[in-house]
Amino acid sequence: MRPVELSVVIAVYNEEEVLEELHKRLRAALELIGKSYEIILVDDGSRDRSFEMLQSLRSRDPEHVRVFSFTRNFGHHIALTAGLDQARGEIMIMMDADLQDQPEEISKLLNKLDEGYDVVWGERVTRQFAWYKNLSSQLFLWVMNSVARAEVHLDSSIFRAMRRPVADDLRGLREKARYLPGLVRWLGYRQTSVPVNHGKRFAGQTKYSLWKLLKLALSTATSFSAAPLQFATLSGMAAAGIAVMFVLYIVVRKLMGGYTVPGYASLMIAIFGFGALQLIVIGLMGEYVSRIYREAQGRPLYVLREEGKSINSKVTSQPSIQRLSELAPEQRDEIVRLIGASNALPMARVFSGISPTNLAGYNLSGWEKSDPFAFMSRSGNRLTAVCLLTELEFDTRLLGMPAARILFSNATGGPTEPERVIALKDALQQVTRFARARGIRLIDAKLANQDLFIARAFEEVGFHTVDMLVTLGAGKEKIDRTLSGTTLEWSGDAIRFSPSLLVRPMRAGEELPLAEISAESFADHAMIQDRFFLEPCIEQERARALFREWFMNLASKHLDGKGIMLAAELNGRVVGYLGMEPMPPIGGTVWWKDSLNAVAADARGMGVYRALVVASLSTVQKLGAGGLITKTQSSTYRVINTWLHLGCDILESSATLHWVDVPATNDSRT
Repeated sequence: MRPVELSVVIAVYNEEEVLEELHKRLRAALELIGKSYEIILVDDGSRDRSFEMLQSLRSRDPEHVRVFSFTRNFGHHIALTAGLDQARGEIMIMMDADLQDQPEEISKLLNKLDEGYDVVWGERVTRQFAWYKNLSSQLFLWVMNSVARAEVHLDSSIFRAMRRPVADDLRGLREKARYLPGLVRWLGYRQTSVPVNHGKRFAGQTKYSLWKLLKLALSTATSFSAAPLQFATLSGMAAAGIAVMFVLYIVVRKLMGGYTVPGYASLMIAIFGFGALQLIVIGLMGEYVSRIYREAQGRPLYVLREEGKSINSKVTSQPSIQRLSELAPEQRDEIVRLIGASNALPMARVFSGISPTNLAGYNLSGWEKSDPFAFMSRSGNRLTAVCLLTELEFDTRLLGMPAARILFSNATGGPTEPERVIALKDALQQVTRFARARGIRLIDAKLANQDLFIARAFEEVGFHTVDMLVTLGAGKEKIDRTLSGTTLEWSGDAIRFSPSLLVRPMRAGEELPLAEISAESFADHAMIQDRFFLEPCIEQERARALFREWFMNLASKHLDGKGIMLAAELNGRVVGYLGMEPMPPIGGTVWWKDSLNAVAADARGMGVYRALVVASLSTVQKLGAGGLITKTQSSTYRVINTWLHLGCDILESSATLHWVDVPATNDSRT
């Protein structure tokens, strides 16, 4: 699915006369812009034929038009919120359906956004409303800005473009009384306006009556400021002052022997005046209390008729667990965006010329082969964290207990924002609860060293570091440079490094002796200090059997032409190997990876491993590959030094963390 660059969100209420023209002009304007786009139309409980016409537009233009419908009229700003909840674009554009916000002006918003702003709204050059609508709108803004000036400056234009992070934060604000321009202003970010032409309504009548405008004014005033309550307090104090002054006046007149103040009329005026003031104050307090009551009820902002679901308005975490293959396209797109936003995107330094979005898709396509469980934590309708967990068949057999691995984890926010820790911890708690329920005893996770700030989220749910892992390798240019200074003596398909040492492809019949070298090397606790022997510490015989099997699988790929197994021969005897596999292609090139290698104990220190690495670099060079990588523990310094001395780089470094659900006394050390 092609990523969506622009999402145009429009609320529709009784606009059957406008919709055809709206779609026609929108498509023409967006096609000229040249970005991928979607048009999200939310029917706000229309009573005319608007919904039927929206369905018709969707059937004629399914690639671009998405339609949602409320079960009843929930309101203009809530309809726009629903559209934002469903939008997938990197830039969101809100506008009205009546064509007074003109589609041809969208390009002005985008051009201004390209100057580095996060939000750009359209400032109407001339307002094409009727005079009474202009007057009421200006009065509304003047009153609102007078009331709410301490917090935000309000503007009246819905017509605006905003970047996805702004929209994500806006969707997290789920209060019932909504005035979107004010909420966007409250969020902060870098905001500005651009002059736009304001058109006349194409057809029909305005849906904002004077009564609706008054309701919106009252709702907005109580949403963005405590000024009405302050007004009540000040009015009460002023009224009390006047009353005291009036009492003093009467007392003074009486003491001076003046006539008794006649007072029926003045008394009635005072009673009615103070009574009215009390009712106003009680009404204002009631408005605030009613808002608290509505928020406390926890009802959804809206209910979608067509989708048959509601969106909860609470800004609490809403974790969900699904297989990756079960996710809707919109959810998958969210995960791709979160992967691409990672501070330490996997393979970023290996494939340095690939965009984050494409690299995120590449990583996900590799992970989805195991169809992992996706643990998604949300705030409102915004994805805040994700963990992808897959169960490991090989590790389960190797360790003798059900094992799984977190393939990827990330949370939204800056590299050192505490909110990332909170969001990721929430998802990880779901992971560990799921693991216990499923009987998984060990979870393995990798965390890039560039992103160790969020290691505290892992630590707080019981993970701890057991190993450090580095990725070494070189791209084509470095391989060419390394090999240009090396004289290789080829003899058929073999490279001779000395009279006694050569490296060549493995031959049929050599699998068993090489498998034994693999079993001996990887079962030696003193030699291999990796995660398998640190926690939990596995038995040597189990390790021998499983690593022998691992080698045999790679050998089978070599014999089937799906991989390459290089064998080192010393004095006529095979003493080591290096098994390589091609990685999935990216950007038109294929990289290879060193999947497994080992050298017999009696052949170590004789240049065998270095010869295997040089031969592997030469092999991928002959294949025209993009490069070669290997992964190894930081404790295997001889391996790291060999690659670095040959001109290769450390491309990635990460910590290996374990979560183990076994008693501390269950130790199987031999």
